[in-house]
Amino acid sequence: MSRDLTEEERRKFIEMYGAGTACESCKDTNVVVKIWEKYGTNAHEVGGDIGPQGIIGAIVACDACDHSQTIARDQILKAG
Repeated sequence: MSRDLTEEERRKFIEMYGAGTACESCKDTNVVVKIWEKYGTNAHEVGGDIGPQGIIGAIVACDACDHSQTIARDQILKAG
């Protein structure tokens, strides 16, 4: 199951993974960060664990140009 991060969670995500500040393609800052939670965690809840133990993947999608960036599991694990 996936969900979009809140603005506060997005700031935390940026700190952890270095992604989500702006679109890689057009540099627009109006992006959405969508996460997929690891089974058995609370990452599906607002305020849940979005760290490497809580999510298995994420995308950063741009509202301006429709570009998206995948944050793969191996990149997430490196942040931990």
